[in-house]
Amino acid sequence: MLKHIVLAAFITSGSVAAYAQAPQQAASPPAATTAMPAPAASADTRKLIGRNIQNAQNETIGEIKSIHVGTDGKIEAVMVGVGGFLGVGEREVRLAWTDLTVTNNGEKVTVNMTKDQLKAKPEYKYSDQAYRGQVFTDTGPWKAADATRAPTETRPGDTKPADTNVAATASTGDFNADGHMSANALIGTNVRNEARETVGEIEDVYLDTNGAVKVVVVSVGGFLGMGTKNVAVKWSDIKFTRDGNSALLLTTWTKDALKAMPDYKYERRAPVTRSGG
Repeated sequence: MLKHIVLAAFITSGSVAAYAQAPQQAASPPAATTAMPAPAASADTRKLIGRNIQNAQNETIGEIKSIHVGTDGKIEAVMVGVGGFLGVGEREVRLAWTDLTVTNNGEKVTVNMTKDQLKAKPEYKYSDQAYRGQVFTDTGPWKAADATRAPTETRPGDTKPADTNVAATASTGDFNADGHMSANALIGTNVRNEARETVGEIEDVYLDTNGAVKVVVVSVGGFLGMGTKNVAVKWSDIKFTRDGNSALLLTTWTKDALKAMPDYKYERRAPVTRSGG
């Protein structure tokens, strides 16, 4: 009997202690979320412009006005309009990409700060007012073609190469002088349907034993690399032609049909250690 009384007292005191600690546990701050790594700029990046920014209470505290892309081709920061009314008295501030949380395929953008904290940030000054409202770099407005062009290909505003003794050659884009398409041009190229709408992007290319392209891996769906899936598409299902100096890839597949395909599972080979000098 005494054993049962002691056991009952122990259980009761443990329950009281647990109950007393409960409010302290509830008051502890939530675990910090892992920052999303900066994605490479793509055509989807422009869709962020005009998105509202919300705080943790789902209150709108600003709107994305412009996007800055770093020298590595990744989104570095966004310029956010805060304050004002109907566009009057509004000012723009800079937020690093790591300050943002993007969910729902880009439909929701949140930041862990209040409206007053956002307004207290220093006003952002554009080096060129023409960059306002655009995706831009330090040298000018960003273009989707910048993401796939060769490193040696230059555009107005680019820094000239240090070695000026190298003979300049005319760029043939995705093709050589004989009109043959570069295999390197396939990676990162959009695949379009018959209406010229983008349905996916080529991520990888596989050749058969004769060296002919057999299968391409296409990423489809998602936003800024989030929520995408990879599917394997027969090269025979894609028709390639040229649009000026650029490759144009067309397919009869729709985006929904591609998304309905099974996920492609990569089987990466181990790197081969080569010997010899």
